[in-house]
Amino acid sequence: MRQKHTITFEITGMDSLGQGVSKITDKVTFIPKTVVGDKGEAEILSEKKGVAFARMTKLGQSSDKRVTPACVHFANCPSCHYLHVDYAQELLYKKESFERLFRKLPLPELEVVGANRRTAYRNRVQLHYSLKSKLLGMRDPQTFQITSIPKCLIGVPEVQKELERLYENNQWLKEAPPAPLEGHVEIYWINNDLKVSWNRPYAEGGFTQVFEEMNQKLKSILHHSWNPEQPTELLDLFGGNGNLSDGLNYSKRLCVDMYQKIPGTDFLSQDLYDERALKNIKSELKKRSMKVEHLLLDPPRSGLKNLKVWIEDLKPKTIAYVSCDPHTLARDVQSLEGYHLKKAFLIDFFPSTFHFESFIILERNQ
Repeated sequence: MRQKHTITFEITGMDSLGQGVSKITDKVTFIPKTVVGDKGEAEILSEKKGVAFARMTKLGQSSDKRVTPACVHFANCPSCHYLHVDYAQELLYKKESFERLFRKLPLPELEVVGANRRTAYRNRVQLHYSLKSKLLGMRDPQTFQITSIPKCLIGVPEVQKELERLYENNQWLKEAPPAPLEGHVEIYWINNDLKVSWNRPYAEGGFTQVFEEMNQKLKSILHHSWNPEQPTELLDLFGGNGNLSDGLNYSKRLCVDMYQKIPGTDFLSQDLYDERALKNIKSELKKRSMKVEHLLLDPPRSGLKNLKVWIEDLKPKTIAYVSCDPHTLARDVQSLEGYHLKKAFLIDFFPSTFHFESFIILERNQ
């Protein structure tokens, strides 16, 4: 059995994953569920050269920034990160995180768009389960332990109600498939319909943003900040069903994503991570007599590593890049040449967690 290694800590900063940072030992230590000003004891869970990851075991001195979390599961659940501070403080930490990631780029004044609530907003929740341990809940990425969350507040009311039903009298044990012994279940409220799927791909019922009101805010900001005055020729990469580009002022549009069924005539099914993707899309643009004047992209968390190649080839006048991971956003745009950052937005699609949506507008230098 591994011997427990306990340290004392003092939190002096926050990292981009919502963890408190302590530097009073020989290793920088990252501790979830802490906040600047906290002091106490923590158990080391893992260590690497120069850094350690721990969990708080005793809070000796509480920060004046602490508040009582709204959710009873917060202390043990790995999914929410900021319910122990008020929302204004959460947004400040997220703003600081964004600005740190873009410190090597001339970032314009960051516009922060907060949410109108911190809970009851997700239209889908994915839980892990273990038939062997008879546990259903959120899996900790450090310990891999599952924490039961029968009173979770993050889902919209319809999702919360279904979650409560699954937990009541361990109903989920009767509905989970007998194999495999470990898996996941997704509760999804879409188009006023509740879907529950076991061990199926994420959002198999059709992808939508998890916080619909914030999705509408993003579309409004996009349309007011980037919508060309004159009809333009627009390429929408990772365009899905055209959620973001619908309503923009374009004369021609090509939406590209992976589709089982093509949504319309201005859509193309293409794996954008395929090495032939750019060549195939250029061929399609040529068929349609299109020249890309404006480029919109909203990739998954992995971003688009070879964005520089795309930009050097297509040479759009402006680029609107929407990202759910500011780390990959910063990575992708810092190598671009001949463009400057015109506007930057932090849009809080994921209150109570360290996640947020980023949106930047780049303009080609004259």
